[in-house]
Amino acid sequence: MGGGGQRVGTGRWAGVEAEVLALPGARRGGRGPSALRILGRQRREESHENYLRFLLDPREAHGLDARLLGALLRLAGLPETADDPRLAGARVHRQVRGATSRPDLVVVSPVASVVIELKVDAGEGEGQTVRQGDDFADLANLVLVYLTPTGRAPTDPRFRPVALRDLAGELARLLAEPTPGPAAPGRRHADDYLSDLESTVGISTDDDDAAGFWVKHGATLLAAQQSARRLLKHLPVHTRTALGALAADLGQDLVVTSRDYTAVGRSGRYPETAVLLSRPRWMDGDTPLLGFGLGIRRDADGHPGPDPDEPNRRPFHGVYCTDPAVREAIGKRFLSDGWGGHWGWWNPLPLAAQPTGTGFLAHNAATAAALVRDTWHERATTVDALWSERV
Repeated sequence: MGGGGQRVGTGRWAGVEAEVLALPGARRGGRGPSALRILGRQRREESHENYLRFLLDPREAHGLDARLLGALLRLAGLPETADDPRLAGARVHRQVRGATSRPDLVVVSPVASVVIELKVDAGEGEGQTVRQGDDFADLANLVLVYLTPTGRAPTDPRFRPVALRDLAGELARLLAEPTPGPAAPGRRHADDYLSDLESTVGISTDDDDAAGFWVKHGATLLAAQQSARRLLKHLPVHTRTALGALAADLGQDLVVTSRDYTAVGRSGRYPETAVLLSRPRWMDGDTPLLGFGLGIRRDADGHPGPDPDEPNRRPFHGVYCTDPAVREAIGKRFLSDGWGGHWGWWNPLPLAAQPTGTGFLAHNAATAAALVRDTWHERATTVDALWSERV
């Protein structure tokens, strides 16, 4: 893929991109962190009880009416009860005390009384479902539900196991349906809870769609991944060209060089290449001692090259420095741990698909050069002062 490479969404990839964007997860993308995530209560059972009390109650302003309650009953194996319009009269209560037990939720309606015991991380208490089944046996049209992430079976066979994953899938389906008129004011809370079920409890509502997509396109996508890995090996050459144009634009008699080195990590040594923008006084002959630029893993000595899908093998940009004291000072000044005994400060390079008419390498080399330019304007004076103060 050269300078005239195509952007994703055109040519052979148009259909694949369209299918990705049609997946439920993509349609629900872009949400910020939920309230539970911000408050650190994603795995607190009490929080899930409160959300479910809200979402299962037809009176609440979530716009779901009794449809999620019906979905729960359908998952419990009661389709006729689930479709009964009298569910609209249901009321939901938390922590109702029985003689020897206290279930998490009790739903009272003209068509069924639903006792729900919810488990997120904890296991069933000793005799818990048996005691609940006995305590509430006199409720009219009793339905006992044991709601867990995976739908595991309870001790008492009177309880019907239901998986939170499946209930989350029903919630996702309901939220994807068109809403006639203005959305209910509490609808965002339903969307928030779905986000928590998916990302925090480890429940994915999109597995069926995603699995079908992977089986259909997996081989093609793996070939595309290999293409990206092959192209990234040539990023240093393109970045050197982009930094050359930047040096001319900055107009400060700057030098652009490439330098192969061995990064020293906690668990090994890794061949890498730096492409650097330096002042002449930061050079030792043709060797850069200090510079701003790109760092990238090199395919050498049995080590694999750069990989956009492996965090520790992604390209990065930063401040390269071979002097340990100056490198440490740079790290302290810019709050960085540094990397490999060669970089005082660094950040991952944000790789991105190229627009139409621009090659993948040219586009990402331009991104690297823009980040080097910004970092230069922000930090070159400070770094130069630290270099001048070295002993």
